[in-house]
Amino acid sequence: MARRVTLRARMRYWFDNTMSRGTTGLIGWLAVASFGLVLLVTVAIEIVDPSAMNGDPLRVLWSTFVTAFSLSAPTEADWVVLPMWFVLALGGIFVASALIGLLTSGINRRLEQLRKGRSAVLERDHTVVLGWSDQIYTVITEMVEANASRRRAAVVVLAEQDKVTMEDRVEHRIGDTGRTRLIFRTGSPLDLKDLEMVNLNEARSIIVLAPDGASAEDADAYVLKTLLAINKGPAFRGRPHHVVAAVRDSRNRAVAKLAGGDAIVLDGDDIGARLIVQTARQSKLSVVYHDLFDFGGDEIYMTVEPALVGRPFAQALLAYQQCCPLGLLLADGKTVLNPPPGTMISPGDRIVLLARDDSMISLASTPFAVDDTAIVHGVRGPAAPESTLILGWNRRAARIVEQLDVYVAAGSTVDVVTDRADATPAVGRLVPRLRRLTIRSKAGDTRDRGVLETLDVASYHNVIVLSDDDLDALTADSRVLVTLLHLRDILAGRGPGSIVSEMRDDRDRALAQLTKADDFVVSEQLVSLLMTQISENRHLESVFADLFDADGAEIYIRPASYYLRAGATITFATVVASAARRGEVAIGYRVSDSGDGHGVVLNPDKNQVMPPVDRVIVLSSS
Repeated sequence: MARRVTLRARMRYWFDNTMSRGTTGLIGWLAVASFGLVLLVTVAIEIVDPSAMNGDPLRVLWSTFVTAFSLSAPTEADWVVLPMWFVLALGGIFVASALIGLLTSGINRRLEQLRKGRSAVLERDHTVVLGWSDQIYTVITEMVEANASRRRAAVVVLAEQDKVTMEDRVEHRIGDTGRTRLIFRTGSPLDLKDLEMVNLNEARSIIVLAPDGASAEDADAYVLKTLLAINKGPAFRGRPHHVVAAVRDSRNRAVAKLAGGDAIVLDGDDIGARLIVQTARQSKLSVVYHDLFDFGGDEIYMTVEPALVGRPFAQALLAYQQCCPLGLLLADGKTVLNPPPGTMISPGDRIVLLARDDSMISLASTPFAVDDTAIVHGVRGPAAPESTLILGWNRRAARIVEQLDVYVAAGSTVDVVTDRADATPAVGRLVPRLRRLTIRSKAGDTRDRGVLETLDVASYHNVIVLSDDDLDALTADSRVLVTLLHLRDILAGRGPGSIVSEMRDDRDRALAQLTKADDFVVSEQLVSLLMTQISENRHLESVFADLFDADGAEIYIRPASYYLRAGATITFATVVASAARRGEVAIGYRVSDSGDGHGVVLNPDKNQVMPPVDRVIVLSSS
């Protein structure tokens, strides 16, 4: 049988529900109590002293109301009604103090909610960053640089972090953000309600970051779920969103693209492996890539140039004084870097070029003087076998070996030295897939000087020191630094051709430079730079895809003797003309004894007289 509910229980239940509504419900009950108190005192005064009404009950009601909240009794009142006024004053004290307390606590709760970052964002044309990792500092720094010329720019970060903590960390690492306003919200990018807070539908671009400390599988699962929430969420479905993300395992890229719809998904491990291999074979190449990828130096732009339509691409190379054409963005959306010199520029094609700022993109007013007598056509000899030493192991190591197999000549070797147990089985799986390389592995602690001294490091053409991703960034980078210090002391100025170290934290690169290693690759930082660039211009995805494709145009740092007569005094226009005759695009040069430590100069003025250079930086297909 159903239990009979009494009227008192129903009233108590109703009262509890109204009280649970928070500040609003409590203020409502205070209003009822105040009205009841005022009405009760007014009736009591009428009973005790009927003459107080004087025919105007509303005036007495108003007097009791004012007395209740002014906490004072009328001085002309008779002794017979003074107790009533006293009771009213006590009630007023209770009501006023309770009201002040409720308002104070309500305001404090509201401020606490604001501090937690749970309010909706009303920005438009803003950049949204979903997730939190060490990549956030690179992304925000680059966005601040990119937004320097914008009047109103905002970056909104949604992450499962305390809002104040995020603000403090970014202020400590980045400092002044110029015209860019940073807005932080606490919430999960996997929660549809939380995503609605940051106004995704009116954002200019969305960047998805995987959390730190997660395995590749967990990090990619986080990215996949976030892309699915954006692409399939009821509030976002069917909306055009410019989304950029990166996965760590190449096998997850296809499913991530399915989850993200038209989202741009980068393969972080593949990009990192290609950068390490290319940098290991060409000293200071990482400096060139860093300058291309960030917003601080020269940037890649696309521009329509009607004056060059119907002309071959070779003429575009010497058409700009302070820009370096790199290729063409065709009308069908495909990018071709370093096209054949005779490729005609068609209507609708855009020129892909390197410039310090878009304000500098303009055709030269007069032709450049080219010194034909300084141009030579040096012949490169056949590629010789290379020997590479890999110290350490991580999830990218197998991909690095596979990429190295694409570039080196037949008969090349790679030796792997590591104390990780999973390296030997991985090396065994690599053997049947390699066409040009012979791979060998040896167990050993790369921090042990005795192990390093047995390797004859000076006999190798290239040395790659990898950061262990099974460890935290601090510990892994510390091990790399120890290995580099031992290597430099053992070699003491002798070979090898190049030492490239992989770092996890960009802040450790400054310490690593003290070891005088040739190059440092911070894979996650470079991927962050790529994501930020593409978030500003989605056409850059095809540019970078061509740049990293072994079958496309790539950046090479080649001896100046291939292009120029020794001792000639020339301008950069002559270098561009010399490279063009070889079917290449010159984008800069390198001075070996530069005081800045790397000597790399990109996109110089074509009228500039060049100092003696030992290397020319070119885009080439071979």
